[in-house]
Amino acid sequence: MTDVPSQGDDLQALVSAIDELLNAVGLGREAIDSDKLSFETGIPVDRVAELLDGAESEPGSLNETFRQRLNFLRETRRKPDGKRFTLDEIGQGAGISKAQAGFLLNGQRMPGLAIVSALENFFHVEPGFFSATERQSLCRALQPVRGQLTHLAFLKGHGITRMAMRSGRTADESALGQELLSALSAVLNEPDREDPEVRQLTSEITSLPCESRRRVVSGLRSLLRRARGGE
Repeated sequence: MTDVPSQGDDLQALVSAIDELLNAVGLGREAIDSDKLSFETGIPVDRVAELLDGAESEPGSLNETFRQRLNFLRETRRKPDGKRFTLDEIGQGAGISKAQAGFLLNGQRMPGLAIVSALENFFHVEPGFFSATERQSLCRALQPVRGQLTHLAFLKGHGITRMAMRSGRTADESALGQELLSALSAVLNEPDREDPEVRQLTSEITSLPCESRRRVVSGLRSLLRRARGGE
């Protein structure tokens, strides 16, 4: 099995930071898209809620964790026609036989590193999807949520400093994404373009390293197009 990127178990601290940011921008936990978190981690929605509330990872074998997540991927990552991938197709994607794919789905075999990597590539999930603990998986999936919230808090004038601009992600169609877009639109529509929020935002962007600045500017341009009614 592959190892999840080293990050420790920072879930409790991350959730506390997210709760603080939610409170700062006047939102509650319902703004967090639990269905999306479940899709990204392979953790059931109810279990996501338990982990956000401080539950510990349930002990389990790597074999069972792998089996559950492989079956989850087969159910949620489907072909363009909506059908599940067949055992033949999964086997071809992993470089194994149809029978071996069936054994993996039934928990009768443990895959080697090469097969795990091939399956992660086949289903287009990040390395470590199969081997990370519940808390590690959720911690990784929550990082973009914190990024959106720090952007939103920054735009709403809550004194978030340079950290606010580090994720370089654009808004999406989630509740957080819409809040972020609304906050940016409000800043852009201020009659006085010398608004201190605009000056602070400009200062923070220009102080970033070149590569980070390019990512942030690209994200903001996307938001600008949406704020102005563009495609």
